[in-house]
Amino acid sequence: MRTATTVTTVWPDATALAHAAAHLIVDISNKAVQQKGYCSIALSGGSTPKLLFSLLATAPYKNNIPWKKIYFAFGDERFVPPTSDDSNYKMAMDSMLSLVPVPKKNILAVETVKLKPEQSAKHYENELSKFITKKHPFDLVLLGIGEEGHTASIFPNSPLLEDKKKVRSTWVEEKQMQRISFTLSFINQAKQVAFLVSGAGKAAILKTLKSAKGKKLPAARVQATKTTYWFLDEAAANLGV
Repeated sequence: MRTATTVTTVWPDATALAHAAAHLIVDISNKAVQQKGYCSIALSGGSTPKLLFSLLATAPYKNNIPWKKIYFAFGDERFVPPTSDDSNYKMAMDSMLSLVPVPKKNILAVETVKLKPEQSAKHYENELSKFITKKHPFDLVLLGIGEEGHTASIFPNSPLLEDKKKVRSTWVEEKQMQRISFTLSFINQAKQVAFLVSGAGKAAILKTLKSAKGKKLPAARVQATKTTYWFLDEAAANLGV
C-alpha cells in the first residue's frame, strides 16, 4: 500500500504559484482520463484560485486539458444565488468554466435557490455520488486556508471535522453566513489535494499549523490518500517555512 505524502513548494509570487498549480492540473487531468476515462476536480473560492482559473482558460493550459472529460464540483459554496458576487460558482464560471469547452452537465453546482440549506446539502451529495465513489474518489480537491486555519467551510471546532457524511449545510458564525461544504472525511478520501496559499496575511497561520496547537486545526487535518500539495508564495512562506 502506497504511503500518503505531502509536498510543499514555494514560488516567488501568486502568479508563479498559479502557473505551478496549472501545470499540476494539466498532469493530473490527462493521467486520470488515460486511466479511467474521466477526471474529477473540486474547485475552491478566493482570489488565488481565481488567478489559477484565469490561467487555465488561456493558452497554453487551455489547449492541454481534456475539458470534455472533466467533472467539476465545488468544495464549498456560500448559500447565495449563483448570480451573487459572493458565489464560488459565479467566480469559477466567469473566470474559467464559461471560457472553456466543458459540457454544462459536467459542472456540478450547489443548488442555492430552489432548496433550503439542508435539502441543498443532501441533493448535492446525491449528485456527487453519481460520479464520486470510494472506488473513484476525487482526483483533485483544491483548497485554500483562512487566517484562523479553516479550509472549505470547515472552521475550528466545526462538527464537519468529525462528520462522516460527504456534504453538510453549516452555519458559519465567524462569517454570519450559511454555507454548503464538504466534510473533512470526504476531502480526505480524495486522491490528491492542493492548497493554494498566497500573501503575507497567511504567514502567521502557516507557522501555527506547524505547532502542537496547530495540528488540531482543520487545514492541518487534511491528508489526501496519495499526495497533499502545499503551493505557497514567498510572502505566505515568510514565517511558515
